[in-house]
Amino acid sequence: MLPRWLEDIERSAAVLDMGCGYGRLTPILSDLGFSSIYGFDLSPALIERAKRESPGAAYTNQFDELAGRTYGAVFCLALFTCCAEDQAQAGIVSSIDSITRPGSVLYVSDYLVDDNPHYADRYEQRERGIYGCFKSRDLIFRHHPTGHFQRLLGNWQLHDERVVAGRTLSNNPINMHQYLFVKP
Repeated sequence: MLPRWLEDIERSAAVLDMGCGYGRLTPILSDLGFSSIYGFDLSPALIERAKRESPGAAYTNQFDELAGRTYGAVFCLALFTCCAEDQAQAGIVSSIDSITRPGSVLYVSDYLVDDNPHYADRYEQRERGIYGCFKSRDLIFRHHPTGHFQRLLGNWQLHDERVVAGRTLSNNPINMHQYLFVKP
């Protein structure tokens, strides 16, 4: 996470970790001074784990529980890689649009096929008929073509981007593409 990208967000603003998993972003956001942290994930088991291991956020697996407030920032860290289909990704963006306002920021960190040649053979699996979509164990993942997030988030303004070297959960090297979008 790049703290300078978050400098202009009021620390009292509601912030949402969309696809929060077990809440590993919560302590980072708390350390940055955010006091109104929410986490959403579809998995009830991960939400329960987040409540135990990363207190400090209001966690839920029911999206309607997030309604009624406007979020100044939404974080999508490796969220879209876990959601293969374009229609489902568009649904996520629509949900984010419904709970943000002009000036809200969207921080996306995800993976592109173009600079992750370690996965070239896997990309050819074309799970769900999509190049870059592959199966690992019983899960399906997707790495995206260049420009995917700019197209997906066409109603948001791209403010900044960067590439960070990292490692997957299986300890494979991978480049993470991070984007900061602002809602006009």
